[in-house]
Amino acid sequence: MQITRLELQTPDLKEQALFYGETLGLDTRILAGAQVIIRAGATELVFTQAEKNQHSPYHFAFNMPENQFETAIKWTAMRADLLADESGNTTFDFGNWNSHSLYFKDAAGNILELIARHDLKNASDEFGILSVSEMGLATENVPALVHLFHEKTGLLPYKDESSETFTAIGDADGLFITVKQGRVWYPNTGIPAQLLPVRAHFQVDETKMILNSAPYQIDLVTPK
Repeated sequence: MQITRLELQTPDLKEQALFYGETLGLDTRILAGAQVIIRAGATELVFTQAEKNQHSPYHFAFNMPENQFETAIKWTAMRADLLADESGNTTFDFGNWNSHSLYFKDAAGNILELIARHDLKNASDEFGILSVSEMGLATENVPALVHLFHEKTGLLPYKDESSETFTAIGDADGLFITVKQGRVWYPNTGIPAQLLPVRAHFQVDETKMILNSAPYQIDLVTPK
C-alpha cells in the first residue's frame, strides 16, 4: 500500500512551512495562504488551517533508505530533539518488524517517526525521506476499524499482529496505525491518541482510495 497524499490540520501554517521547508529542507510551498504543501518523497503532505482550539497532535512516519539509519540519527539530531522512552533511549530496534526508528516533533507538536524497514529493498548511497509510510488513527473500536479496512480494501493486520488497542494495517510500504482512543503515542510522549481530522489518498495495487476521518469512511476514487 502507498500513501500518496495526506491532508492534516495545523494551528500555524507559517510555522509548519518554516519547519518542513527550512529545518527539514523539503520542497515546501504555501498555497493561497490556506495550505502548506510538502513533497515528502512519493507522498504529498498537506496542512490546512485548524479551527481555533481544535488541534491535537497527530502521529505519522516517513520511510527512509533501510541502510541509512545512522545517518538519519545525525541528520535529525541537528534539526530537532530526539524523543526518548522511559529509559532514555532515543533509537529503537523493532525486531518483530525488522526495522529501526527514531522520533521527533514538528513545529505543531506532531509526533514524527523516521523508520528504516529492512524488509524493503530500498538501500541507497544517500539519506532521504522516501514517503509517508504510516498514519496514526485513533478509534473507539480497533477491531471494528480493522474489519472496515479489510472489507473495503482487502488489507490485513501487518505481520499478523493485532489486539484490542493496537493494530497496524497494510504492509511495509504503507500502514494505518489504528489505536484505541486515549492510548499514549510511543515513545513516552504523554500525548493520547485523539479522533482528529484526516484525509488520506492511498493505493492498494492499482486501486486508488480515499480515507476520511472519523467516523471513518473509505471511498474508491472514481476514474475520470
